[in-house]
Amino acid sequence: MTNFKYYSEDLPCFICHKRMAKTELGWFTPSMKDDVLEQIKNVLSQSDTDYEEYFSVSIICSEDEARDYLLLNYYGYSEHEINHGQVNSEDSTEVNDLSSEHMTSEGVAMFKHEIALQSCEECTPEIDEDY
Repeated sequence: MTNFKYYSEDLPCFICHKRMAKTELGWFTPSMKDDVLEQIKNVLSQSDTDYEEYFSVSIICSEDEARDYLLLNYYGYSEHEINHGQVNSEDSTEVNDLSSEHMTSEGVAMFKHEIALQSCEECTPEIDEDY
C-alpha cells in the first residue's frame, strides 16, 4: 500500500463561519492532502463567508493510489486489511472497474471527494444526557 494517512484539519464552522472546527478529510497521500487543502482554501476564499456545508474537491492519483484511495475512503477497509490481502474479491473487482472508469488519457485517475464542514463547539448545542 502507498503512504496513505488519515487526515483532519481545522476549518471554519459552517454555521458561524468564524470559529474553527475539526473536519475529517479522509485517507490521502501527503501530496494529495496538500492538493486538497489548497482546493479547500480556494473554495473558502472565493465564497467569502457564504459557503456551503458540503463541497467537492478533485483527487488526482496514480492507478495504484486509486485502488487504495477507493478501498480506504469508500469501501471502509483498514490499512491492515489492504496490506494483508483481506479485500473481498467483489470489492476488488469493483475498485478496479472504478479506477479504469476514472483514468484519464494522461494515465492518472480523477475522483470527486466530498468535504463536510463541521460546526464549532459554540454553535453545536450540548447534548442533554439526563433524559
